[in-house]
Amino acid sequence: MKQSNPKETSVLGRIQSGDREVLIELYKAHEKMTIRHVINNSGKIEDAQDLLQEALVVLWQNARKPGFDLTVKPATYLNAVIKNLWLKQLSKRKYLKDESYISGREVALNADPVSTMDYSLVHKALDALGDTCRNVLMMFYFDGFDMKTIAEANGFANTDVAKSKKHQCMKQLETIIKKSYNPLDFYRDGN
Repeated sequence: MKQSNPKETSVLGRIQSGDREVLIELYKAHEKMTIRHVINNSGKIEDAQDLLQEALVVLWQNARKPGFDLTVKPATYLNAVIKNLWLKQLSKRKYLKDESYISGREVALNADPVSTMDYSLVHKALDALGDTCRNVLMMFYFDGFDMKTIAEANGFANTDVAKSKKHQCMKQLETIIKKSYNPLDFYRDGN
């Protein structure tokens, strides 16, 4: 770790020791900046609050990984995560807005599929994978890391190995899901 400020070191140390109170402090310290950034970039206050929570989860998860080396101040890291997550969110919104149709019987049966999606089944399927596969898929799909970062974090020789592993892991996950569930299992009753 290349930090000299004891306060910054203590933030990282507190996270690494499992002190969840530091998340509240970080939330309060970054809330106004996050709201300003999101509102200035086509968002709402609620978007900013969700985004900040998501960014804090990313910081928490990464800081608790063995060998995690923070080469910038925690505030700088968190701000970069916030900006990257918001760019992804805007890109996703644009993609969904440009999408002219939604197909699939399951979606047609459900007025609001996202709010009734049962994500616990996805987590169960992920838990059925080995640690490496679960880690690769979580880092790529949930945390949004690039292949270089995933390769380094998992000790793969290069990005090609990481891509190949991600593909293999997705196939394993798909097999588990197809074997264990039918598509309608992923939707809770709207009642």
